[in-house]
Amino acid sequence: MNLRSNELAFERFHPFVLFLYYMTIIFFSMFTTNPILLGISLIGSLAYLLIIAKSVWKVILYYSVIFMIIMLTNPLFVHNGETILFFMNDKPVTLEAFLYGGMVGLMIVSIIFWFKSYNEVMTSDKFIYLFGNIAPKISITLSMILRYVPLFKEQIKKINMTQKTLGLYASDSYSDKLLSGLRVFRSLIGWSLENSVDVARSMKSRGYGLKGRTHFSLFKFYFEDALLLGMNLIFLMTIFLMVKSGIVSINYYPLVDPFYFTTQTVLLYIGTGLFVLLPTLIEMKEQLLWRLLISKI
Repeated sequence: MNLRSNELAFERFHPFVLFLYYMTIIFFSMFTTNPILLGISLIGSLAYLLIIAKSVWKVILYYSVIFMIIMLTNPLFVHNGETILFFMNDKPVTLEAFLYGGMVGLMIVSIIFWFKSYNEVMTSDKFIYLFGNIAPKISITLSMILRYVPLFKEQIKKINMTQKTLGLYASDSYSDKLLSGLRVFRSLIGWSLENSVDVARSMKSRGYGLKGRTHFSLFKFYFEDALLLGMNLIFLMTIFLMVKSGIVSINYYPLVDPFYFTTQTVLLYIGTGLFVLLPTLIEMKEQLLWRLLISKI
C-alpha cells in the first residue's frame, strides 16, 4: 500500500474499497432493526472515532443527548404497543414505543459517527478519483462542499479571534452579540466569494473541463485491498441471506419479538463485530508495529 507518515493506516486502502466498506456499514445500519447489530455498529464507529478524532468526548455527550431525546419523545407521538406504562393526556405511553425510539436513536447516532470517520478517511481527491469520469460535475461539486464545511468552521474561528483581539466583543448585551454575529457573517461571505474566484481561476488554468484531459492518480490496487474487498462481499452476502430468511428481523409492534440466540445469530454477531472493528484493529496493529520498531532502535 502507499505508505505515508501523515496518513492513517486504514486510509491507505484503495478508494473504491474504502467507499464500499463505508457504504456497506451505513446502509446495513440504516435498514436493520436489530438492536444488537445496531449496538455493534455504534461500538465500531465510536471505537474508530476515538482514534482518529480530537475532542470526541464533547461529540459523544452531544449525541447521547440526541439519543435520549429520540427515545423519550417517540412514545409521545406513537401510541402503538400492548405494554402500557402510563397514560399522558388520555394517550397510552407504551414500552414498545420506548424501545422502538431507542432503536431509531441507536441507528441515527451510529450512522452519524460512521459519516464523521468517513469524512476523515474519504478525502476529496479519493472521491474525485472514483466519480470524476462518471459524473465529473456532481463529483467536483460534492467534493468542494465537503471541503468547504471544515474550511468555513476554521475561518469562523479566525474571524472571531480577530474581532475579540480588536475589542469588538467588549459588551455582553444581546444587541452587541447580534452585531458581532452579523460582522462575522459578512466577513465570512466576503472571504468565501474571494476564495471561490481563486478556485475557479485555478481550475481554469489547469484545464478543468477540457476534452481529452487526463487525471493523474497514485492510487493502486494491492493484495490488502483485495482481502478487504473479499471480506466486504462476504459480509454483504451473509447479511442479505440472514435478512431474507428473517433470522435477525425484529418487530416492535404490537409486542417486541423475543430474542433467540442460535448458532447462526451468534456467528453473525461475532462476524459483524469483527467487520465493524476492522478500522480500529488495523490502526491498533499499526501502532503496535510502530512501537516495536521504535523499541528496537
